[in-house]
Amino acid sequence: MDERGIIIADRDAEFRSQVAEYFRKAGYEVETTDSTVHVLCSILQKKTPVLLLGSDFDQKVSSSDLIHLLKKCNRHLNVIMVSDDMPLNQARQVRKAGIFYQAMKPTETGDTEELGQAVECAFKTYRASRQQERMEASMRRRAHRRETVGKQSASVPRRFSWLIALAVLVFGTSFLAVSAAQSIERGGNLGMWLFVGFSALLLVAQFFPIFRIKLPQRILAQRTAKEQAASSNEKSSH
Repeated sequence: MDERGIIIADRDAEFRSQVAEYFRKAGYEVETTDSTVHVLCSILQKKTPVLLLGSDFDQKVSSSDLIHLLKKCNRHLNVIMVSDDMPLNQARQVRKAGIFYQAMKPTETGDTEELGQAVECAFKTYRASRQQERMEASMRRRAHRRETVGKQSASVPRRFSWLIALAVLVFGTSFLAVSAAQSIERGGNLGMWLFVGFSALLLVAQFFPIFRIKLPQRILAQRTAKEQAASSNEKSSH
């Protein structure tokens, strides 16, 4: 994309030549044409930011329809409509289509001050909109990264808590089992109590949520289907 690029689209060859020379001297990259297809291709491929468009550029396509189509090709495009005398209805239509500025066509050679100011302002607006778009994209990326990091940091404690609980259970059951066995061998009652505690710990583990064993969905579905079938049979028998 050439951020100093201008397209001059007008059927008047003398006007195109005069205005193109003025903007080239001002340091712009200028492209001229009298073809609608050429304008569409240039806007679509090069994403040229500013277009000077003659009000009677295409006799088959209305100016408002053409502007609407061009804005679809490049939503950042700034269209400056250039006309000798535009009917009020047409002026309303092109403004509604989204032109940046409506300028009078120069009547004398060198009378391009209005166009020059309009183009300069159009480029400032273009650069501001592009900068705003980049800032918004950067903010969206940062928000996405923060959200991703937050999810990851939230999942880490859950994983560690699961591992800690599992380690405590394994260590506790192993300790109680060994202690119970040793106490029983010595003939003490402590062994019996440790054995009872060991059994209770195993029982609690079965009801602890993180140690519950989930049945496969297919088995659960088969069970549900069987229960529904049995219920239907009972209802039909009654």
